Amino acid sequence: MTTNENTLHNPNAYLTTGVNKRKANIFWWLFVSMSRGLAAFIAIYSMLSLGASLIGNVYNQNAWWIDFSVLPPVFFLVVQPLLTLTLGLFALNVPRSVFSRIMTALPIFAGLFTAIINTIEVYTVAQSGSITLGFPLPFSFFVSVGLFCILLSVLLGHTYLGSLRSRKTRRPLSVLLILFSFALTMVLFPVGQMFCFGTTDYRVKVDAAVVFGAQVFPGGWPSAVLQDRLDTAIEFYEEGNTPLLVMSGGIDVEGTNEAQAMRDYAIERGIPPQSIIMDEYGDTTKDTARNTVASLQAAGITKVATVSNFYHLARIKMLYLAEGMDVVTVPSQPNKDPRFPLFNIVREIPGWWYYWLQNLVE
Repeated sequence: MTTNENTLHNPNAYLTTGVNKRKANIFWWLFVSMSRGLAAFIAIYSMLSLGASLIGNVYNQNAWWIDFSVLPPVFFLVVQPLLTLTLGLFALNVPRSVFSRIMTALPIFAGLFTAIINTIEVYTVAQSGSITLGFPLPFSFFVSVGLFCILLSVLLGHTYLGSLRSRKTRRPLSVLLILFSFALTMVLFPVGQMFCFGTTDYRVKVDAAVVFGAQVFPGGWPSAVLQDRLDTAIEFYEEGNTPLLVMSGGIDVEGTNEAQAMRDYAIERGIPPQSIIMDEYGDTTKDTARNTVASLQAAGITKVATVSNFYHLARIKMLYLAEGMDVVTVPSQPNKDPRFPLFNIVREIPGWWYYWLQNLVE
């Protein structure tokens, strides 16, 4: 029976078909709008990274979402600007013609291919035992999913949007959805870094391990958060991964010396005093990075690990890179303080962006 004959025998068939088609169009309108917001975020992020590179900033901003070094240098120089441009154009307008869709899709496909390679590399390194994944999916996996969604929107979006594109009432709603998607990505981006990168344990042999301070109670007893960091660092030392622990912390308003309290705790746990040095001016994460890079490099030490909570490590890595030192990160194990640190995670989101932008212009 043909479609027309079926409609004659069943008057509700046409209505059902129309409703399903409308649902499909609304789904694709939502999907494409959200993809455009994601594309806008990546385009602006990548454009700022490229701009920083052009003015001589050696800090690799792009490494936080994709590693183009897997591509040949010439290919990389072409793909990155084209990917940035095409994502920006797609964020502004969905391509209509077959030719424009294909030309827009090619650089996005190259980016997707690169992100997939990045994902495979992470699992390969984890399989070798060099790192231990704390979160089952690497950040590059989510980048791959995002680029795949954008690619689908580029290739198929215009076909399904049809009747919805011509409705003026949809345009302001599309703009709102794009802005919402952009803002949501800005929040999820550093959160993804915290969980995917921050929970990964890069436990390798180094020349020194820097332990980041936290609250110390009156009388010199470390808080639960700080005890977790210290216990992890002590375990790292006892495993033979480092001969030196650097205790970095500030002096609070009550005069409590965090670094001294950390040193005392480690000695009480059996660490030899000669294996501990203190940085008593680590009032902030940036201060610790700057102070320890200067002192360790002066001593000829370049292989360094950093120990802190998982939500803190992405920002730590960023600040050390900005100071010219690449460090490995070791997340503290939540033995004394097993609570989920929601407040700290939320606080880290603006902090991550603040330092990212600051490093971008310096």
